[in-house]
Parts: sequence; C-alpha cells; structure tokens
Amino acid sequence: MTHKEKSPALISIVVRAADPVSLQGAEVLLRRSAGAILLPADQLARADVVLLLANEVTEEAMSWMEEASAVSVNPEMRIVLVADRISRPRLARAVRLGLVSVLPRAQAGFPEITQAVLNSRAGGAQMPGELLRSLIEELRTLLRDPTGAILPGGFEGREVEVLRLLADGLDTTEIAARLNYSERTIKNIIFAVTRRLNLRNRTHAVAYAMRIGAL
Repeated sequence: MTHKEKSPALISIVVRAADPVSLQGAEVLLRRSAGAILLPADQLARADVVLLLANEVTEEAMSWMEEASAVSVNPEMRIVLVADRISRPRLARAVRLGLVSVLPRAQAGFPEITQAVLNSRAGGAQMPGELLRSLIEELRTLLRDPTGAILPGGFEGREVEVLRLLADGLDTTEIAARLNYSERTIKNIIFAVTRRLNLRNRTHAVAYAMRIGAL
C-alpha cells in the first residue's frame, strides 16, 4: 500500500522594486516558479517572503521593509534583498526587520534569486562575506549609545530620537522634517515600537520610555 505524499506548501511572495522594469520582470518570472505564489502588494500582510530589489538601499527602501514588518500577520515573514549597496547601520536595521539574505544585484541571476527566496522560508540565509563582517561589527554596537552604555529597554537610537521629539510636543510631520525622514517612516517607527513592546499608542510609548530611563 502506498501513501500519497503531501504536496509542499506554496510560498507566498510580495515583490517591491525601485523601478517598474525590475518589478515586472521579477513578477513574471516568479509566476513561472513551482512552489511560489505571487501576492499583490495590498496583501503584503500575508506574505511569507518579501523580495526587495534596489540598486542602493535608501531610506525609502528601509521604509518598505519597516512597513512589511509592521503590517505582517505572519511571524515567520522573511525579507530577501537584491541590491548592490547597503550601509552598515541600515543592514543591522534590516536584519531586525526580518532580512535573512542579501544578493549582489550585479551578480545575481533569476535562478539564484528564486533559490534564495525558496530557501529563506525553510530557514536558509545567505550574505556576502563583507556584509556579514559588517553586520557583526554593527551588532556589537547596535544597542549602545555614544558613551558605550546599553540603551534601556533595547530601544534603537533612532527610536529614542523619535520618542524624544514626541515628548517635546512635535507631531509626525515636524519630526520627519527635523530628522530628514519621510512622515511614513516616522509613523512606521512609532508603530513598530508600540507593537514590539505591546504599548497602546504613542503617548504610552513616550511614558514607557521615560519610566525605564530611555529618555
């Protein structure tokens, strides 16, 4: 007697790209891939993997990753990045948001990208050696302020910046202008903090940060 093997679950993917040509090309090829199902951008919350393509990881690209992390209802959501350049601080932030693999855009063909996406769902990760070394160095100081002390509560430096400006009475538009971020990025930072720490709202977040000595 033979047993019917269970088909492997499809991996749901949302693609974000810095240019429409890359977006369309990746979506066309992923639709042809066995084991993958392409979701529209408005179903980002359900994605198993977010594939992000960019030449250089700018603050806009970071905002995409923050949005994916903030809205996801999937605790196993992973991010695969195809890019030529990412700074050390942004790399560390991206890992915290769910980044598991980085492929150099100039060297990665579609078979490599597809395999990285499929592997990421199974716990796989890959990163060029120089980025891995950079990440290790950044992680050594990720939770430290300029004096070398650990930030209370595990806050990141820019999260403390945003909360401090909220405590000073600035709204999100004013904070965005002060820190040279988009207003969407500021809202994502606030949302990520309140969600991670199970806080009710931004006022509660400011009060909590003050109480534990982060502000």
